[in-house]
Amino acid sequence: MVTLEDLAKKEYDVEGRKLKPTKVWKVQPKGRKGFVMALFKTPDGKTVRKVIAKVDEQGNIIT
Repeated sequence: MVTLEDLAKKEYDVEGRKLKPTKVWKVQPKGRKGFVMALFKTPDGKTVRKVIAKVDEQGNIIT
């Protein structure tokens, strides 16, 4: 089973660069499929949000 801590340790492609997220959280509206959002800080100082995984109805993370 994948956890938020596991996703926070990985590097992701953001605007052509490989970056690790500064913050990771799960968003799951009531009765719907959710997603995992991550916050990235680029070297030029810009902050970027990106969806990095999906969540099923039971709350399990799907990569």
